[in-house]
Amino acid sequence: MISKILATSLLLMGLFGFVPVTPAAHAADLSLLVGADKGYHNTTLALESAPLWTRALASSHLDLTAEASVGYAQGPSGAPGGSLWHVGLTPFLHWWFTPDTAMEFGIGANVFSGTYIGGKRISTAYQFGDSLGVVHHFAASPWLLGLRFTHYSNADIKRPNPGQDYWQLRLGYAF
Repeated sequence: MISKILATSLLLMGLFGFVPVTPAAHAADLSLLVGADKGYHNTTLALESAPLWTRALASSHLDLTAEASVGYAQGPSGAPGGSLWHVGLTPFLHWWFTPDTAMEFGIGANVFSGTYIGGKRISTAYQFGDSLGVVHHFAASPWLLGLRFTHYSNADIKRPNPGQDYWQLRLGYAF
């Protein structure tokens, strides 16, 4: 009976993050993200902070980072209003389900250099950037590789709000 209570207590503590697990140390990184979707292209240079917050879970951990970025988005070849620059700041929550691999989710603020790209009117220079991805840090190496889906939209602050999506490949260097 006592062993069942002890086992159940340990299981519950593990599920709710009360069992200490030492998360892998992750440093700041500089990444190049190159992406495309439906004829649109985006190249972004991003600087991600070291974790600002960390929470150990039973067999994984969470962390929160901040990413500052500058990018260049291009519309389809030959379309009017071909390209825009953008800068952004995005907090990212990472769930490290292995010591070196994480799912990432971020919602941030971005400012674009105009409101037309590839013949598409995005209405406001201010755009939210919603990202979901996976990232892997190579063991005993400063390199990381990831895949990220990013959606830019003004959240209907002003219409039209067509949004813009990019599937991005990420190559980074941790320091």
